[in-house]
Amino acid sequence: MHSHDEAYRITYITLDEVQLHFETEVAVTDEEGALALHSAATLPEERRVLRELICEAHEQQALVA
Repeated sequence: MHSHDEAYRITYITLDEVQLHFETEVAVTDEEGALALHSAATLPEERRVLRELICEAHEQQALVA
């Protein structure tokens, strides 16, 4: 990957019967100006924070229902 001024981390989360699964990509603009996606590890702290947000949202939905 080349040095770029801006890069964006995109994390996809899926849920199966047992657990959450995380897949992260980094989006950067290549030399021609096209968007390039590169696979990346999902950081442990990112997984923890996302799990907490999902649990909080689920608890709030349960209170409304």
